[in-house]
Amino acid sequence: MNLGMILNAPYPPDMRVKKETDALIKAGFTIHLLCLRKKNEATTEIVNGVHVTRIDAGKNNVQLAFWDMVIAFTFQHPVFKKKMQKWIRANNLSVIHVHDLPLVGTALALRKKFNLTVIADFHENYPEGLRTWFAWKKGLAVKLKNRIFMNPDRWENHERTAVLKSDRVIAVVEEMKKRLLQKYQPAVDTIHVISNTEEKAFINQEIDPAVYSGFANKFKILYSGSIGPHRGVDTAVEAMQYLKGYHDIEFIIVGSGSKDVMNHLKTLAGRLSVTDHVHFLGYQSFKKFFSYMHFADVNIIPHKSNLHTDNTIPHKLFQAMMAARPVLVSSSDPLKRIISTHHAGLVFEAGNAKDFADKILELYNDRARAAALGENGKNITLHGDLNWDTEQKNLVTFYKDVFNQLT
Repeated sequence: MNLGMILNAPYPPDMRVKKETDALIKAGFTIHLLCLRKKNEATTEIVNGVHVTRIDAGKNNVQLAFWDMVIAFTFQHPVFKKKMQKWIRANNLSVIHVHDLPLVGTALALRKKFNLTVIADFHENYPEGLRTWFAWKKGLAVKLKNRIFMNPDRWENHERTAVLKSDRVIAVVEEMKKRLLQKYQPAVDTIHVISNTEEKAFINQEIDPAVYSGFANKFKILYSGSIGPHRGVDTAVEAMQYLKGYHDIEFIIVGSGSKDVMNHLKTLAGRLSVTDHVHFLGYQSFKKFFSYMHFADVNIIPHKSNLHTDNTIPHKLFQAMMAARPVLVSSSDPLKRIISTHHAGLVFEAGNAKDFADKILELYNDRARAAALGENGKNITLHGDLNWDTEQKNLVTFYKDVFNQLT
C-alpha cells in the first residue's frame, strides 16, 4: 500500500501531515511525500518514517510569492508537475493525497496519464482564507499581487473543480463537509471528515512551571499559536481596555505572525493604553505548549466568524481542552459547537471585545466553575472520543477502503 502525498510547504513541521502519516505508517502503509525544500535540507531522506523527496520551488517569501502567481494562472504547479512524473514511476504510486487546494489541479492534470486516484485533503476553506489572511498587509505591491493573482472568486471556481473531479475529498470539520455538499453537490459518499483532534500524548510534554516566570499570582489569559487577521487576537487586545482596572489580569500571547500583523497588534495595544497588560512572548518551542496552556487560567481561541473560520478547526482547541483549563472561544460555528456541546468553556460573540471581557470576568469571579469547565474538556479529550487516537482509526479505515477498491 504505497501512498503518495504532495505538500506545497516544507516538511517537517506540518502537524496535520505528521499525524496523518504517523497513523497510516503504523497501520502498514508506506508513505512517499513530495514537498518543498528549505535551505540546507536534504533532497531525499526518511523523516518520522516518511520517505520525503524535496524540490526547489521557493526558499523565501519572494520566491514563494512568484510560484503562487504561477499557480494562479492555470492552477497547476509546473515544478511539482514535472517532478511528480518521475516520482510516481519510481515509487509505483497509484493514489495521491493532496494537502490543501493549491496542488489539487496539479494532481488532477496527471490523473489520466498515470491512472491516479486523487484524494483532496482540504485543511481549510482556502478561497475564503484569501479574503482574510492579508487584511493587515501594508505594502502596495503585496496588496496588488493578492488582488490580481489570489482572487478568491477564481479560487472558489477551482475549488468546485477540485471537489467534483477528485475521487474523494477530506474535510477538516463537519461544517466544511456541509458547505461542500450544499455548494457543489458532489456525491455524498465522496466527502469524509478527518478532524484536527490531538493525540493524548500531548499531555506527556515535560511540565515547566517557569514558563510564566514574572506572572506569579496573576490571572493569565493565554493565546498561543500562529497570528493573523482571522485569528481575532485584536479582539482580545481590545477587550483589555475593559479589564485594565483589574491589575492581576494579564493577556499573554505566545506565537508570532508577519511583521505587519505584529505591528498592528502592538500599535492597537498602545492606542488603547493596555501595553502594561498585554505581553508578546514571541515564538516558543512546541515542547512548552502544554505547560503554557496548563498553567494559564483560561486559554482563548478568539477567531473572527466568517466563511473561512467557520469551516476549519485548530489543533490547539483540543490541546487546550486536554490542559484542563476552560477555553474561551468565539461564536465561530465549529468552536461554538464543540465547546457548548461538551461544556468545556464559554463562548463570546465573535468580534465583540466587550462580550469577550464579560466572559473573562465570569471565569475570573467563579474559579470553581472555571475549574469544572476545564475538567469537562479534559475528560472528553482524554477519556472520551474527541482525540486523534480515535480519529486516526477513521483515516486508516478510509484508506483501506480506497486501496481495496483498486484491487
